[in-house]
Amino acid sequence: MRYPALKILAQGLTGNKRWTPVWREPEPKAEYDIVIVGGAGHGLATAYYLAREFGVTNVAVVEKGWLGSGNIGRNTTIIRSNYLLEGNQPFYEFSLRLW
Repeated sequence: MRYPALKILAQGLTGNKRWTPVWREPEPKAEYDIVIVGGAGHGLATAYYLAREFGVTNVAVVEKGWLGSGNIGRNTTIIRSNYLLEGNQPFYEFSLRLW
């Protein structure tokens, strides 16, 4: 689906009430290989990474709100490794290299 700039502007000015849904609402499967709890930035990135790097596509992402909410929904996602706990530093450095 394409989103021309004028359509986005018009939708924004009219309260975003005329968008056609572009997502599916499938029935849950009986089982999954992996279940990720939390569909914000980290959960979605984990699902993407599993599919891209390992071919794992039987994944459920469970979110109580909307997908992409949380850190990326508030425009606060940052890429850095300046966390205070010593054990976290190698983990964040590895994540930064993956990014």
